[in-house]
Amino acid sequence: MNVRSTRVVSIIGVAVLALAWSAHAVSGQADSASPRPLASVAGKPAASFAGLTPLDYIEIKQLVSRYAYAVDTGADNGNVYASLFAPDGAFADRMGRETKGREALAALARRNTRGPQSAFHFIVNHVIEPTSEGAVGKEYLVQLRIGEGERPNDIFGGGHYEDVYVKTPDGWRFKRRQFMPSEGGPRPRQEAEAR
Repeated sequence: MNVRSTRVVSIIGVAVLALAWSAHAVSGQADSASPRPLASVAGKPAASFAGLTPLDYIEIKQLVSRYAYAVDTGADNGNVYASLFAPDGAFADRMGRETKGREALAALARRNTRGPQSAFHFIVNHVIEPTSEGAVGKEYLVQLRIGEGERPNDIFGGGHYEDVYVKTPDGWRFKRRQFMPSEGGPRPRQEAEAR
């Protein structure tokens, strides 16, 4: 086995152990000699996270990761993007205007497509919280324009998403996703004085 294969196997092993420990801790079977789980995540007591399984968390994270690829590439004429939403799911823009329905969501993806090699949406710091209907989540979004013709690379925008997830017969889907743009506060004094 070469060095690269050994590293991959080691990383997979660590991931499997982490998932096993998560399942063990969430089920309440961790003994007092084991490390204690975090006291809270996103201001919620750890005990309130028992409503979702480790697999639920993984599937929801995969849903959110697929979103960036689907919207940037417009895969399958926007249909991959539309398939990430529940049948009654909606995307809400920064003004709260909702796009609903498979064809309307696919058209939204086609309108925002940047090409098959696009990397524009970078979604990070995903927090998931269970609810009685499924789960909710938030993630930061950074939009980078990289390699777009003669245009210089730049940071185009950012903000965060506020999500409602629902488990459907096809797996976890967005019930509602809203983009919330980042808002800057007062300018630093030096910048204000320079103007």
